Amino acid sequence: MTSPLLPPDGVASIAAHIAAHGSVGMETGGFLLVRRSEPGAVATVAHAGSVGILRHPRQFVISAGAVEALSEWADTHGERIFSQFHSHGGRAFLSPIDRAGGIRVAGFVTTVVPDFARPQPDPTLWGWWTFANGDWQSRPPLPVGASATASRIIVFDEAGVHGQ
Repeated sequence: MTSPLLPPDGVASIAAHIAAHGSVGMETGGFLLVRRSEPGAVATVAHAGSVGILRHPRQFVISAGAVEALSEWADTHGERIFSQFHSHGGRAFLSPIDRAGGIRVAGFVTTVVPDFARPQPDPTLWGWWTFANGDWQSRPPLPVGASATASRIIVFDEAGVHGQ
């Protein structure tokens, strides 16, 4: 499977979301969604909201109810969750919690954006992994594609999806 293109507005949105929470010392994150019929580009960047979302300096947790709300929304919009992103205060790595508690489904992609107080809007500086063969494997970053269609930016949590 080829990697979907990450639109520049999606990259900027991720960096801004992370900086907003990182400026107060908290991890945050969200998901990247692709169209089921045309998975060639990220169609939606979904930022975590507040209901059922826990943010701490060294931990970011999304409740099952928040993931369910996003999954239902994605299904009704012909999309699927392709990747998760979240931030760390320091370097980009997968912590033991990330390795054990992340979405461990073959082919799922996760990325860690380092330096949450000053995140760089350059995905080549982020850490990227794919779940394969029962563990997380390092992978190249998603390519940024200027020709990719503009991303839809939404906020999700247990209360639903906002900003559609």
